[in-house]
Amino acid sequence: MELEYGGRRYPVAEGELVLGADTTSSVVLAGAQPRHAVIRALGERMATIRAAVAGAHIAVNGVPVGPDPTPLMHGDTIQIGSHQLKVLNPTHPTGGPNTPPAGARERLHDTLFGLPRSTATPVQGVPAAAPRRSAPPQPASSGRTWIVVAAVASVLVIAWLLLR
Repeated sequence: MELEYGGRRYPVAEGELVLGADTTSSVVLAGAQPRHAVIRALGERMATIRAAVAGAHIAVNGVPVGPDPTPLMHGDTIQIGSHQLKVLNPTHPTGGPNTPPAGARERLHDTLFGLPRSTATPVQGVPAAAPRRSAPPQPASSGRTWIVVAAVASVLVIAWLLLR
């Protein structure tokens, strides 16, 4: 996995690749926060991006990145301020698709992190999923219910003993 910015390519190797205005960042972006975003490789074909500090504005393919790490794939475009970085995978098959099929990003996120995203990444042409509904709350049972059950059980036991 590589990032292309300003005519240069930056490999996303094991560990973290830091994007920001600090001169110690892997990719220096003037006007960004000192440590604006962090990219972490997940094997050779994929990586994730997350904000390094609260309030860091990042968009992937025009969609703002939330608090969870967002998967990056070949062909994605990262927008930080006026800077655009292109995600490239040198091992990507020539002529293959540049973007995942509709809904794949959400399924990938669910697989990576085990929980649905709090806000799904919108995909053109795909209707938004309906929010999950939880079961309606059950009224709390009072202590009287158990007293009635115990009384009925006692009466039945006494009747059975007397009629034996």
